[in-house]
Amino acid sequence: MLRIAVLAFFLGLMVAPSFAQTKQKVIFDCDLGDDIDDAFALALVVANDQFDVLGITTTYGRTDDRAELACKMLYELGLEKIPVAVGRNTSSTSERANWYAPQYYWAKGFNKVKPIQKPAADFIIEQIRKYPNEVVVISVGPVTNMADVIKKDPQALKMAKKVYAMFGSFYIGYNYSPTINKEWNVVADVESAKTFVNNSGINIIYAGLDITTFVKADKAYREKMLYRQSPLTNGILGLHSLWNYNNDPTLFDAVAVGMVLWPDLFKTKPMHVIVDNEGYTRMDESKTPNGEVGVSIDKEGFLKRLMEVYMKQNLGRY
Repeated sequence: MLRIAVLAFFLGLMVAPSFAQTKQKVIFDCDLGDDIDDAFALALVVANDQFDVLGITTTYGRTDDRAELACKMLYELGLEKIPVAVGRNTSSTSERANWYAPQYYWAKGFNKVKPIQKPAADFIIEQIRKYPNEVVVISVGPVTNMADVIKKDPQALKMAKKVYAMFGSFYIGYNYSPTINKEWNVVADVESAKTFVNNSGINIIYAGLDITTFVKADKAYREKMLYRQSPLTNGILGLHSLWNYNNDPTLFDAVAVGMVLWPDLFKTKPMHVIVDNEGYTRMDESKTPNGEVGVSIDKEGFLKRLMEVYMKQNLGRY
């Protein structure tokens, strides 16, 4: 009996670390370089200890410039092995889509790391099919890549463990408005949004304006990050200075990441959601739910935990 107990003890030591080291596989799809919240969100994705980041994909407009920015951020953090895949370039669709955003200057000419050759939609399909029911997809930009995935492989996103999206306005609009708005990630590419939501069969968890528009990084918050003086916090704040130095950024996209990391801080409501032709997200309570809408957030709890991640990480090229 003693031998059996000793053997069981050592087997336990061998097995326990494998459980402790299990991390959630994620793909992060973003329009990095446009609004500053993508940078805050990307930092949260790579700096926490709960994610195995399979890759970063870029969407909307000048996707190659967004990828260059992502590659430099990852390189500065010593994380250049995380692949960056470029989404379909839609810069020819409008003047806004072709905008050379000020944040792009932070990485202009950077060539130490290049994006992978595989297009973003193909990369997403490949990873989900490689790890069926294991991958969480986090979409925080216009959903062009999501629609491209659906058109190429209608079953792929159904095989994801979960799909989270910073997407929509359900009960609340921008700046606490009681009237819903055409949320940017929807209206920037309405046809892709309709493909993503309407009749796709994907169970989407929405971080809409209802839980994101309240969450801001004010001056005191940013000063605390500045005093940390790490490659990650300096990178975020450097990009913020190019974006709008005096503006308190709303952390729309970081909230979507927080829903994955800290579900205890959020409440969601099952709901049937569709996107109409104008770019509004409409709800129909008479139909079977096809997703979950975020309806409340512990804002202070979220900001506290977010800061803890930023303060306690030690990423860099050491």
